[in-house]
Amino acid sequence: MLNRSLLPVLLCALNLGAHAQWDLHFDPNVPVTRQGNALDLAWAGGLNFLQVSETDLDGDGLKDLFLFDRSYISGHKPVILLGTADGGTAGYRVTRDYDLVAPFNELHDWVLLRDYNCDGKEDIFTYSSAGFSVYKNVSTPGQPAFELVKYRVNSNYVSPSGASSFANLFISQVDLPGIADIDGDGDLDILTFSLLGSYMEYHKNLSMETYGNCDSLTFEVRNKCWGYFAENFSNNSVTLNSPCPFNVPNPEIGTGGEEADTDDERAHAGSATTILDLNGDGVMEILLGDISFNNLVALYNGGTVADALMTSEDTLFPSYDTSVDLIVFPGGYYLDVDRDGKRDLLVSPNATSLSHNYQSLWYYTNNGEDDAPVFDLVQRDLFQDRMIELGEGAMPVAFDENGDGLMDLLVANHGYFATGGNYVGKVALFRNVGTASAPAFDLITDDYLNLSTSGIGLSMYPAFGDLDGDGDLDLYIGDLQGRMHFYRNTSTGANAQFQLEQANITDAGGSMIDVGQFATPLFHDLDQDGLLDLIVGERNGNLNYYRNTGSGAAPQWTLVSETLGDVSTVEWWNITGHSVPVIYENDLGEREMLLGSESGMIYRYGGIEGNIDGAWTRLDTAFWGIDDGARTGLCLYDFTDDGALDLVIGNFRGGLSFWRSDEVSTVVGPRSEGPAFGIFPNPASGTVDLLLDEEPLPGSRWAIRNGLGQLVMAEPARLRRTSLSIDQLPEGLYTARLVGPTSTRGQRLLVLRGGR
Repeated sequence: MLNRSLLPVLLCALNLGAHAQWDLHFDPNVPVTRQGNALDLAWAGGLNFLQVSETDLDGDGLKDLFLFDRSYISGHKPVILLGTADGGTAGYRVTRDYDLVAPFNELHDWVLLRDYNCDGKEDIFTYSSAGFSVYKNVSTPGQPAFELVKYRVNSNYVSPSGASSFANLFISQVDLPGIADIDGDGDLDILTFSLLGSYMEYHKNLSMETYGNCDSLTFEVRNKCWGYFAENFSNNSVTLNSPCPFNVPNPEIGTGGEEADTDDERAHAGSATTILDLNGDGVMEILLGDISFNNLVALYNGGTVADALMTSEDTLFPSYDTSVDLIVFPGGYYLDVDRDGKRDLLVSPNATSLSHNYQSLWYYTNNGEDDAPVFDLVQRDLFQDRMIELGEGAMPVAFDENGDGLMDLLVANHGYFATGGNYVGKVALFRNVGTASAPAFDLITDDYLNLSTSGIGLSMYPAFGDLDGDGDLDLYIGDLQGRMHFYRNTSTGANAQFQLEQANITDAGGSMIDVGQFATPLFHDLDQDGLLDLIVGERNGNLNYYRNTGSGAAPQWTLVSETLGDVSTVEWWNITGHSVPVIYENDLGEREMLLGSESGMIYRYGGIEGNIDGAWTRLDTAFWGIDDGARTGLCLYDFTDDGALDLVIGNFRGGLSFWRSDEVSTVVGPRSEGPAFGIFPNPASGTVDLLLDEEPLPGSRWAIRNGLGQLVMAEPARLRRTSLSIDQLPEGLYTARLVGPTSTRGQRLLVLRGGR
């Protein structure tokens, strides 16, 4: 049987030595299937709690979707789906071409794209301290660009006495305002709940009145009780025809009722507002989602454009079809997602947690008219059903689960949302059903080893290593509580079989190992004594180093350091780091480390060799400029068999992205293909010959890497033939490559034992 210890998890990273550079490309086209269905958006990275807008980013005349993740923990990461010529909701594809467009990576709390200056290009409205900022869309065809035109937009606040003062137009970081042309004069007005009340304020845009065009952001409060309704302070019920004694003089769009005690104006908890005409009468209605409730409330405007008055409500909107039911804080988005000329309704939690996380984008198609919609629910997981979508959290680990020589993916999540606000943690198996050079993955199960019933709980993290000396890979699972659990591989065939051997791993002194929270273990022979050591990342962003003071068949874990390398993934804006370590060797034979993090940035450290007890050198805090959102997990393996490692990244939105790596190129000049070479015999045992078509250049050497990407042999290449003794190499798959002034493509070398 092929030694599975050379077909393991690959938790290493890119070769970024001083003399080489890598070229990473997002590849959305690696096939992924689930129950026979192709996932064309597989590598989009998952979706959780969304705010949805449309705009044309690539300048092709088709609207694209800007899906902004609301939750803090997901890094406020926008996912962009480009519109294609295909019709319906199928006509979108994922892109990462605009990741670095400013200010996409700086947006937070809430984001809506609206065209405020009537140039046909949607601008960015986004939360800033106690208000909002606006970025003007200054894109040229195919070159999206935005520039800040106003930080914290002001409004003229008029008091009941008629006095006025300019202050920031208040919108909380929790609320989602309504931004639309309320009065029909051609510029964008704003509806939002007041700072201290449950009444809706109407901020009229005076751009048309003042300048005769719509390209200004000049607001004034024209009604403190637009529509004359009040949302209950304790729940999401609404009182219609509610009096407003604290209104502005001569309020616009609405007339006052009887006087009431102003003590009714109390702190507003949070609402999401959607503005639309529900019945085709030309006046605006609204949909309200409340922070503590699962439903949308529709308020129907029985007044006119000049006199808004909410006269009826649908508390289970749309009650004529399937009512919205999203646990907490649904927000509605009115846009033509299927591009049939009629705007549809998308609904997603405007929450930061504790809501649906894998069926969190409800799609209601409009079977009525654009200005008199009739919404029918089509699905609860729009786009998510076409992605790798694991709820919250995705930590990918490579492991050849069925022993066929093709590396599979195990992906652990934090948890799937379940009824009652509970979460269920699982590990998914994506089996590689492609070829050595063309990977393709099929979801075999979303609950590998039935780990959801193991009692381990949330945020499991697997690590593989031969811990009993029998030549196959055993399994440790880290958990949210900072502990680890040992599963022994009892397989006698190709497919791995695991059995729980020890819950709550102990150290050499018999005490349970507990690193705090969110243990992310990694096996690596750090001190190079031939025994696997244990490195564990954790919530605080540091690394714990347990040296193996036992044997290869019976490890004993002795704590050496809780601050290995003085590594940290904590940034000033976070109090936690969530370090996820991977160690690799570059072609110079020097070890480096990549770390996933809470912030979503990928860190790179060097200075490890000969310095295990010292402070390592932070080389990079934003590796390759990749930002997949918070709590990144990293997995690298040469899935494409080109001699260079590819990168799979997971994030807390519950999805993955696939980054294909080109071959290494020299810094000083263009890439140069080296001479072709052969490997004889292959498979081999004892000795193998590496044969070049021409003499190697001075300084060339052969690099042999194992399935972990680790450099296990390096020999000078002085002649066309180099004979290598491989007696010391365990059975398994390796990659051989000529490295030097010119480099070759990697070729697979299969090492066998026992004369086979």
